[in-house]
Amino acid sequence: MRVELTDEQEFLLDAVAGVVARDAAPGAVREWAKARATDAAHAVAVRQGWTGIGVDEDHGGQGGGVVELAVLAEQLGRGAVPWDRTLAGCVAARLLLASGDDAAIELAAAAAEGTRAVALAVDGRAPLVAPVASVDASLRFVLGGAADELVVPVAAGAEVELHGVTGATTTPRALVDGTRSLVDVDLEGAASRPLGTVSLDALRAAGQAAAIAVAADALGAAGKLLDLTVEYVKERQQFGVPVGSFQAVKHGAAQMLVDVEGARAAVHYGAWAVDAGVDDAAVHAAIAKSQACAAAVRVADKALFLHGAVGYTWEHDLQFPFKRIKSDNLLFGSPDAHRDLLAADLVAAARPVAVAS
Repeated sequence: MRVELTDEQEFLLDAVAGVVARDAAPGAVREWAKARATDAAHAVAVRQGWTGIGVDEDHGGQGGGVVELAVLAEQLGRGAVPWDRTLAGCVAARLLLASGDDAAIELAAAAAEGTRAVALAVDGRAPLVAPVASVDASLRFVLGGAADELVVPVAAGAEVELHGVTGATTTPRALVDGTRSLVDVDLEGAASRPLGTVSLDALRAAGQAAAIAVAADALGAAGKLLDLTVEYVKERQQFGVPVGSFQAVKHGAAQMLVDVEGARAAVHYGAWAVDAGVDDAAVHAAIAKSQACAAAVRVADKALFLHGAVGYTWEHDLQFPFKRIKSDNLLFGSPDAHRDLLAADLVAAARPVAVAS
């Protein structure tokens, strides 16, 4: 099944691309990454209403769903624009709205409007499929963790309790990717308040949205690397001819294109499946994350190889999508972690069902 974007989604794509070209060009991204300051990038997201994607208009959002979030992510990944605070807020808002709690809905609306920075306090290295054990937990690699308020999903039997936490101890992670902001969080002793409960299915749906968004971010970065590489091999000459005329280089660029288009198909279908609520949406989200991120890593490595060492220098624009892909590969679960989820699903589907005699 081929997923085509609607006219409204195409308009969103063009609008985001235009804003990135105007307000988040490579020069601006370089300065943000150098200073490890993402406030300016987040201000752009707030002005454009990107913080409200996936939240309905009645709650201060822009509407849309995971497909729209993926469209946004692809263009921001293409520009290596820092948007961790926006993504963290969009994921947290899905859970807050699902709880039906008045305070939670109010917090989701504030996140959508950009007046409060909200993040989901979970380990950023693992697929989001289960809540944390305790509201006093210590968590690593929390996306957007330096937020005004953290939302902690805590295990409570068949349900998940949501707790709003302020005053947690956060320690920024020193990353090679200067466009990404992850922190370690110690929740012990922090002030917390209840924000209702949600089902495990709601938590996993939020995890699927997060996986799709990160996969789309990697897809956008891979597409940018492909364009940079094709442009470079057309201009770079050796033995008096462009290196792009060499068969080995052509084959490398062609494989990059295959990887980008394969990743795009997986991301778009996965986003549609999650929005549509199909029975195997979790499977398609895992496929999108594993396929797109693994393909993007191959594209990144080939792009750097075809550029030579110049591609990794601070002065070259290639370094930003390259590093972004490497961090996307691990955020919310590596390709191997999502393949493990797929394998577990296949085993469960193949297990015979006992029939009472």
